[in-house]
Amino acid sequence: MSSRNSMHIPWAFSLDEAPRLPLTGEAHPLRREFGRWLCWGNASAILLGILLFAGWYVVRHLESNKAPVEREVHIVRYTELGVPPSLSTPKAPQVNVAEAVAKAVKPPSIGVPEPVPDEMAQSTTIATTAEMSEFLAPITMEDLGIEAGDPFVVDLDVKVEPKPDEFVAVEEEPVRISIDPPVYPDVAREAGVEGTVQVRALVGTDGKVKDCVILEGQAMLNDAAVACAKTAIFRPALLQHRPVEVWVIIPVTFKID
Repeated sequence: MSSRNSMHIPWAFSLDEAPRLPLTGEAHPLRREFGRWLCWGNASAILLGILLFAGWYVVRHLESNKAPVEREVHIVRYTELGVPPSLSTPKAPQVNVAEAVAKAVKPPSIGVPEPVPDEMAQSTTIATTAEMSEFLAPITMEDLGIEAGDPFVVDLDVKVEPKPDEFVAVEEEPVRISIDPPVYPDVAREAGVEGTVQVRALVGTDGKVKDCVILEGQAMLNDAAVACAKTAIFRPALLQHRPVEVWVIIPVTFKID
């Protein structure tokens, strides 16, 4: 064996006929090897397809040759059919409630008193007519500690202070009459803090501010805004021509000139 064929694969094409090395084009052993394996692959695929088709055809032919299953068919004439059901909705049967209750609930048995010894018997005291009339006697003014001629007034107008977020229906809204200007805090002025503080104030029936709640504002300006809002005087809100307490929003603006 020559040195040129020392690395040659035994089952591959021989290199003895190679005119020169390296081989290129169609004369290359790998190109020739590729063509041979391509032919073998195509032939194998075609043969496998033919075998699968033949097997499928044989199985289908055997199934088609089976004897059909006989089924018994019973023909019914229309004269043998019964009366068709009614199309109308059937009515529910009427139930006698009294009889059903009497059957379900047994009537109570009448109790028969049994005699007991005197020491076990309970004595029931019945009030006399005089005692009943004394208990049911009407209450007079003297019973309440009120002498004749003294005024007796019952105040049915109970005033309840509304909550800050509670809606109060009024016929006329409160109108602000006057308010003192706000006092600018020195700390906020030196820091250059400006803005508007939204104060929710409770206007009483006398038109004066009873309470204040901060809605929005600066921490340095809140106390001064509350003090300013408490100086406001309003014409109170009216409901059925009577003053009522309501919450209003008073904006207090702080601005450095």
